[in-house]
Amino acid sequence: MATAPASWPVLFRGRRLPHTVLLTLSIGVHAIGLFIVSTVFPSVVGDLGGAAFYTWATMLYTIMSIMGTACGGLLKARLDLRYGYILGALVHLAGAVGCAVAPHFAMLLAARALQGLGSGLLIALAYSMISELYDEELRPLILSAVSGMWGVAALIGPMVGGMFADIGWWRGAFWAATPVLLLLSMLAWSTLPPMPRQGMGERLPLLRLLLLGTGVLAVGWSGQVASLEWRLVLLAVACLFVGSTFQLDRQIVNRLFPSRPLSLQTQVGTGYWIFFLYGMTTSQITVFMPLAIQVLYGVSLLRAGYFTAILSIAWTVTALLSASLQDRRVHLVVLLGPVVMTCGVAGVAAFAVPGPLGGLSLALFWVGGGIGLCFAHISSWTMAAAQPGEQALTASSIPMIQSLGIAFGAAIAGLVANAAGIAEGISPATVAAAATWVSRVGIVAPACIIILALRLRWLRRGAVSTAG
Repeated sequence: MATAPASWPVLFRGRRLPHTVLLTLSIGVHAIGLFIVSTVFPSVVGDLGGAAFYTWATMLYTIMSIMGTACGGLLKARLDLRYGYILGALVHLAGAVGCAVAPHFAMLLAARALQGLGSGLLIALAYSMISELYDEELRPLILSAVSGMWGVAALIGPMVGGMFADIGWWRGAFWAATPVLLLLSMLAWSTLPPMPRQGMGERLPLLRLLLLGTGVLAVGWSGQVASLEWRLVLLAVACLFVGSTFQLDRQIVNRLFPSRPLSLQTQVGTGYWIFFLYGMTTSQITVFMPLAIQVLYGVSLLRAGYFTAILSIAWTVTALLSASLQDRRVHLVVLLGPVVMTCGVAGVAAFAVPGPLGGLSLALFWVGGGIGLCFAHISSWTMAAAQPGEQALTASSIPMIQSLGIAFGAAIAGLVANAAGIAEGISPATVAAAATWVSRVGIVAPACIIILALRLRWLRRGAVSTAG
């Protein structure tokens, strides 16, 4: 029997209001920070130097963010949700302050790594909140609200970052996070319910974290080398170490991931593969997009960055529109979303080089719109399918799996672009070849998502009929 659809005002009533504010602020401070920093970083390099390590600021942030999301479930078990949230906010704050006062580039890199760790912890704990404090019928709504913060960040972040860059005070972009993070800490202390702690005697899984971190580092490092052979070696090393992390985790009680996280026989495993491929798709489409638009069409780098923001905005719009769908319509958009996204990626491949920019913009909107149609519902299905006692762990691992996909997608895009000749220099010819081949290869991931979406719908229907 169909249930009445949940409505948006429910998220802002009674005790859910501070929880919703806490969740959206957590994602917002992370997302806006990413967009702000990408805008002001040329000014940072101009002041502190370190141009040779320009990409390391993002790479270290990403690596530590993945490590943070991997530790989110463990942190919650040891400290509970309230204290874990406060710790994550304070770690992020320490990193932001470290960036703001950094006297040289090396300290700024260390502070960015600390920022990434805190950000990853906050994101993992935010997803744990969704799993524990929101009923299944409300999860698509709150997940869509979280997606909405990315759209807001895509609009506000570059504008705020550009403002700080224009006035010659790039440090202000990092100080700006301070009041928000302090507010997060106070909200967590005053509104999150105390929960029983678990696993206080368990040791920190240093070996698994070391394997995971080394694997992600190898992925990031592959983008720093020019040799095609070394890139392949580093990607192989990354697959080996990340795969070993999952294999070792299966044998230990104190897990970083839920049971069978990569199995296509379960809804959780199938959902995780979809999240991984979503991350790959977005990074492969966006990693070279600003450069391609700047070089091929003469658009300024700041304006070129807003083309990438089109994807985030479209994701937000369709996520908000589809959030309240129920029953058969959810099954429809779970398949329709990947189809729309695949058509969008094909459009990017068609319009990236010959243009026009209007066609490229529309294709990017389709990519983001396709993700927004179904991402919240697939996330909700995955959380609901978790094994007993693994709901929070399953939820907190979702952003980590997506981040792994982003890392591997960017590495593969770099590998393809390098093979297409971009290592020879940034010229219209090499950038056009790289953009063409990267966008063509990028069609593979969303095409696989269509197949996995069919699989997930079949598993979901089987589980519902068995329970009924």
